[in-house]
Amino acid sequence: MTPLRLATVPYVNAAPLLWGFRQGSLRDRCTIVAEPPARIPDLLLEGKVDAGLVPIIAAPALARAGIALLPSLGVASRRMARSVFVASRRPIETIATVALDRSSRTSQALARIVLAERVPRPIRYTEAAPSLDDMLRHHDAALLIGDAALLADTRGLEVLDLAGAWRAMTGLPFVFAAWAVRPGRAAAEAPPLFEQSLAEGLEQADAIAAECAATLGLPAGLVIEYLRDNIHYRLGPEEERAAALFLARARDLGIVAGDLAPLDPATALSAEAAPGRMP
Repeated sequence: MTPLRLATVPYVNAAPLLWGFRQGSLRDRCTIVAEPPARIPDLLLEGKVDAGLVPIIAAPALARAGIALLPSLGVASRRMARSVFVASRRPIETIATVALDRSSRTSQALARIVLAERVPRPIRYTEAAPSLDDMLRHHDAALLIGDAALLADTRGLEVLDLAGAWRAMTGLPFVFAAWAVRPGRAAAEAPPLFEQSLAEGLEQADAIAAECAATLGLPAGLVIEYLRDNIHYRLGPEEERAAALFLARARDLGIVAGDLAPLDPATALSAEAAPGRMP
């Protein structure tokens, strides 16, 4: 049988979701490409992959194309994410310009939503490569995500954890990404494989932390703490509400079109997902 084609982000936080596919019992069931999160929805829409770990901001556009989001698995944070933050050399409330890591549309939207609540003036946003020093050389503040955020030296800076800020604003967790699958074979085969891959990944948390820490040059204890305390992978009703609220606020700011809730645990994921509806 032809392996499923999966697209995922090249970040530590996705490693437990992929362990079974990369190093566990599912190694022969798929091929994996690593791409920035902003690129993965396009790969799905173009039919270049069968499934992908997509940013929540892409949910309405994918729904209109009949591409379903798996309601039970993704990348979320209940309080502090540690790997998605805005850093500034001046008080956050006084910033006027922000450099946005161009890799993630969801984190960009979250930064705009949070800063709209905190900064009493319009902010000029510019996309940039994720280099904190370069970003702050030309802007008051910078948004960093993923491994670049974990590796950044933020000593002497004011740091606003965006998942923590979202929790303070809404009382809800924040959902950064979820698995999405194209109709057909992928919709039928992928969900149980995703569950198995994560289950194997959670069993190998220490090995994952050691491997990622060695790759990034970080202490293994820091990485295991990050994966255990800052990130969670199973999505439920709270995450569904949080994702719907995020999309509504992004729509209010003109960042995203459409008003579909991206996660609906009451509806089964199926190959018959109708275009324009999010299962």
